Amino acid sequence: MKNVLSQPLRIVLRSLALSGFVLAAQFAIQPATAADIPLYPTGPAEDSSFVRFVDGGSHPVDVTSAGSKARLTLDAASPASHFFPITAGKPVAGTLTAGGAHQDVSATVKPGEFVSIVALDGAEKGARSQVVTVREKPDDFNALKASVGFYNLDAHCATPTLKVPGRDIVLLDGVAARQSKRRQVNPVALSVQLACGGQPVGQPLNLGTLVAGQRYTVFLVPAGAQSRIFFANDAVSR
Repeated sequence: MKNVLSQPLRIVLRSLALSGFVLAAQFAIQPATAADIPLYPTGPAEDSSFVRFVDGGSHPVDVTSAGSKARLTLDAASPASHFFPITAGKPVAGTLTAGGAHQDVSATVKPGEFVSIVALDGAEKGARSQVVTVREKPDDFNALKASVGFYNLDAHCATPTLKVPGRDIVLLDGVAARQSKRRQVNPVALSVQLACGGQPVGQPLNLGTLVAGQRYTVFLVPAGAQSRIFFANDAVSR
């Protein structure tokens, strides 16, 4: 099934690609569907690099590219872009705007790397966003399994753990702050429950029915005095 984009979004993506700073904003905390852009079929090419932007805060985030000034908005309904290919070793730069505050960002991505640039709420009300960069270099592609990653971006959640609710099964744990961990799972319907310090936090998060060969990431981010999780399908734009 072909992915159909609106004409305005096609124009934005074309402009971003020409500037070397490629973004997208198609994500919702919903089960993945066959209409999603498919993941890379054989793992990342050795000479390719990929970048995406993620809104992990409480305000919509406008992402503006340097050069073309093209802009996309990430919000609660669409908090993560797809991964887009960029030139390895060449910096991409732009500005994140959230709650009226601006934050310049820049990243250089190594060949084969998948980089997520995540905007979090500032430490104080009205402060500019904190920006965290998480890097992965996948080497675990399995056409028969789904891959689930866990990005811990909340240092206040003690010993964060993702469990399968109602079954006392640990999916992922032992992830230090600002680090990530990933594992292969069977392509089944899956929900996850966050636990901090051994205690459940919030409600279970439904990831839907996972698809063999695809990758997913669960983000743990601060939410005021609490913690929250959301997920993204790690789709690569073709």
